[in-house]
Amino acid sequence: MAENWYELEQRIRDRLTEARAAARIRTLTQKLAPATRRPNFVGITISRVANWVRILPLALSRSLAKVRAATK
Repeated sequence: MAENWYELEQRIRDRLTEARAAARIRTLTQKLAPATRRPNFVGITISRVANWVRILPLALSRSLAKVRAATK
């Protein structure tokens, strides 16, 4: 009976050791893997509007210059 308990206890320890090793590997690979990034739609929209607002005066001034040149 004592041998069976010893064998059973040894199996339990082996399984726990394997589970701990697998958990360590999982945490290490999760830290090394790049995080998935979700698109930030608010940030994208704001940057697009900012670019549009920045470019708008330049486009308007070019259009006005073309109109003035065409009327002369």
